[in-house]
Amino acid sequence: MNQVNQVNQVNSPKLSYRAEIDGLRAIAVVSVILYHAQMVLFGRDWFEGGFIGVDIFFVISGYLITRIILSELESKGSFNFLNFYERRARRILPMLFVVIFVSIPYAWQKLGPKEFIEYAESIFSSLYFGSNFFFYSSASDYGAQNTLTMPFLHTWSLAVEEQFYLFFPFLAILLWKVLKKYFLAVIGASILLSLQFADVMESRNAMFNFYLPYGRFWELACGSLLAAFELKYGSIRKGWAIDLLPIFGLYLIFYSVLFFDGDTQHPSFYTLIPIVGVSLIILFASKDELVGKILSSKPFVGIGLISYSAYMWHYPIFAFSRIGKEPSTYDKLEWVALTLILSIASYYLIERPFRSREIVKTKTLLIILFSSVALVLAFYLYSINSNGAKYYQVPSTLPNQPSTNVDARIAIVGDSHAGHLGYGMLVKTNGGIKMYESAGCIPLRDVDRYDYRFTVGGCAAHTNASLDDIINNKTIDTVILSTMGPVYLDNTAFQQQDLARVTKQNVVDMRQPNNADRYSVFKNGFKRTVNELIGSGKKVIFVIDVPELGKQSHTCVVKNTTTRWRPYGPLVKGNIVDEPNCRYARELYDERANKYRSMLLEMEREFPSVIFIDLPKYFCDSNFCYGYKDNVPLYRDVDHLNKYGSLYAAELILRELVQRKH
Repeated sequence: MNQVNQVNQVNSPKLSYRAEIDGLRAIAVVSVILYHAQMVLFGRDWFEGGFIGVDIFFVISGYLITRIILSELESKGSFNFLNFYERRARRILPMLFVVIFVSIPYAWQKLGPKEFIEYAESIFSSLYFGSNFFFYSSASDYGAQNTLTMPFLHTWSLAVEEQFYLFFPFLAILLWKVLKKYFLAVIGASILLSLQFADVMESRNAMFNFYLPYGRFWELACGSLLAAFELKYGSIRKGWAIDLLPIFGLYLIFYSVLFFDGDTQHPSFYTLIPIVGVSLIILFASKDELVGKILSSKPFVGIGLISYSAYMWHYPIFAFSRIGKEPSTYDKLEWVALTLILSIASYYLIERPFRSREIVKTKTLLIILFSSVALVLAFYLYSINSNGAKYYQVPSTLPNQPSTNVDARIAIVGDSHAGHLGYGMLVKTNGGIKMYESAGCIPLRDVDRYDYRFTVGGCAAHTNASLDDIINNKTIDTVILSTMGPVYLDNTAFQQQDLARVTKQNVVDMRQPNNADRYSVFKNGFKRTVNELIGSGKKVIFVIDVPELGKQSHTCVVKNTTTRWRPYGPLVKGNIVDEPNCRYARELYDERANKYRSMLLEMEREFPSVIFIDLPKYFCDSNFCYGYKDNVPLYRDVDHLNKYGSLYAAELILRELVQRKH
């Protein structure tokens, strides 16, 4: 009799509150926060798999939204879309706008022009729930060092959920009315298709797979399947065997948090581990068994209730706090504490009032939301039109970049670190340079270099075609080769910056694919390339790349053209370089580059006709390596030169070439 009553209760259109769902939210948000904090304890980051907290949220969202839709269809025979989307707006938008408006002064204070524009674009994209597409096009690997200072990166998952909310109600209603008998089968089939897509795409385009909804739909649909199953068959929560399943589900979640890491393919078949864990808890947990009792306890429910506020606050707090400093464990604990305090305040002052139609009338809500959208749009347009708040920029005295002349005699071949020489060389030679840049590619014959973002073989094909074009071009008589070194050959990121480059990276000799010694691959490719170029009558120059700055350039430079008030900052005038933060000890560069430079010295002895230009000697003295010259910043990010740096490097290169003729 009790079992029948329980089934009838679940099948009733009236939705009952499930405290254990809030407990699951608590696990999800704590996992994500600790993952983003990168808290190292006892020599290990224990939460490298904490990113699966987002996947937990996806399943919960799919489950709850489908319960609402199907229950209303069962009870009323129709579905009120206006009511549904108003509830979503009350739930999501007020907190989003609060975090946006609070973050603007900090962005104004801490971000350089380029980053300021990206920030404005990111908050604007979050308004129409397209930030996952924005970050797919502009960000690198999620969790990489350069993304940790993007204050609104976390809104990508909010966008995925909202995109699901926009189309799934229509799909669910159509299926329920037309194919109700096959509802579970259709949702199950869509889960399999989306999961298969995610697993295939993970090896082809991991960023596309991570950020965009196509490989994420199956996670939300798993929650939908659970809700539809409950509505049709009722709950199955009786017997000792059933009581063990939530325990196993909890184990799968904690296993994923503790043992997944940046190398785990995700989302993919591996993601089934936490998704199955969440599903087992949703389907079988109750107030009468152990896991349900734990998740329904006040601490778990309390954190679950503030989970949305905590999710919204934590990433901007962490991102702005990281700019300009290497945080300690104590700093990170402070961030977490601040997140908790703001989340509690936001829940009571923002979330709860705005969810109530009695406290915030619909008309008032619309006025507030439309006014907020207008303000964000005005801020976005200002940021774009002012090129990232002009008074942060160095006064524009730079010449326009000339086009390449048809009779250009010098070719530059290499990755983006050859590319950043292009502006200065084109200006200094008045268009006498032809660029053969390909980001991330080593400029050597039959040497392929790729990471998770690249197609295997793509770099080798591009470089080979570039070299063929140069060899066949009788006008070109000088070839400049330049590329990054240790990041490719040692597979390490300097000062942990831009980890995307070393994520699933490999350097391969296409003629000897089994040669795992990257330095040997580089030397063999160097010899092939130089012999070919010299044999075709070309002069070869190898430019040793500038030192990596090892920090975002805007963190070490205060730029202001006139005396102006800056929110939360002092009055400043002129171009003031923060010298201690815009340099680092020379020994760090030596440790970084000595093996690479020793190999190049060996190549220099073997090929005396090749001119090696040592740019680092102009950027470093015996004590420090510098990110500025004559009080002008030379870098645009962690390792690329800006236009001033490009002009400076070009002048040095051309000066040495003239000197070497005599």
